[in-house]
Amino acid sequence: MDSTLSDPAARARVGRSYRCAKPFSVERARIKEFARAVRAFHPAHWHETAAARLGFDAIVAPPTFAAVVWKQMRREILETLITGYDLDRIVHVDQTLDIGRPLLAGDVLTCDVHFESFRHFDPFDVITMTGVLTDQDGTLVQSGSMALLAHTRDPGHPPARPPTAPYAGIDSAHLPCRPARRHEMACTEVDFDRLATGAEVPPRTVTIAAQDLTWYTQPMDGPRSERIIGAGGVPAITPGALALALAAEYVTSWTDDPTSITKYRAEFANQVHYLAVPRTRDAEIEFRGRIIACDRRRRTATVSIDAKSQGRKIFGYASADVRFGPHVSR
Repeated sequence: MDSTLSDPAARARVGRSYRCAKPFSVERARIKEFARAVRAFHPAHWHETAAARLGFDAIVAPPTFAAVVWKQMRREILETLITGYDLDRIVHVDQTLDIGRPLLAGDVLTCDVHFESFRHFDPFDVITMTGVLTDQDGTLVQSGSMALLAHTRDPGHPPARPPTAPYAGIDSAHLPCRPARRHEMACTEVDFDRLATGAEVPPRTVTIAAQDLTWYTQPMDGPRSERIIGAGGVPAITPGALALALAAEYVTSWTDDPTSITKYRAEFANQVHYLAVPRTRDAEIEFRGRIIACDRRRRTATVSIDAKSQGRKIFGYASADVRFGPHVSR
């Protein structure tokens, strides 16, 4: 396939930044929908009283809730700036998430995007972007980098849809750079002082049914979601979204602290862009973790995460940096 099938607008954006036209409002109901979909059942995701015990005045979103914002951002970019691709034909290659503080119900987020690089590997384009989320006070709360794999159009494929709205965003001169301070009230069930490099995190198996995928589309697509997963064909889990969120929940359920992850990295295994879930039976993902580094002074540890399903590894590499508060035995 000739590289001219790539979208020239994608190449032209490299080195430039863009601010999404509409701020993203973090809604209480959407947090709960996302938490249900990714099995995040810590009370702080559901009740203000539990969030208050962690020092927050609103319910706390799960660590990867920013994926909802990133999807809105990608949709806007594909409808206004880079119209040669279809959102449904783009998958994640890798992702990094830096969490200054968790997202909260009531946050109003501005999303700035910087286009880092563009590469063509016949028949795919790889687009690397960095996104920054700032809250209503102008404070940087989270940032993330992602590499997206876009399948270029076949010669007989119809042209991509034209922009559905006029160019409404603005080019940003630079990305915001005032990081948020993390809250220090959280406590963990794991005794960090007894944690050692090489220690194993207890394994966990998550069962996924077709109905779970329907639940996941609701917070990801919001009012635009009209698809019923499992009604026809074979549903699929995209590792860059649901599997990534489930892996984060595996870590936070171990620490019993939904705000414990400060940095999250994942590179997906070759040729594994989805996990098929048959309509008539469930699929299972087995998660395992191991401590690969400890920082006694900062009270942080790095957890390597392994995920397998149907005999295949989902991640080529995945890890989470975790901070530990005072140990509380529950």
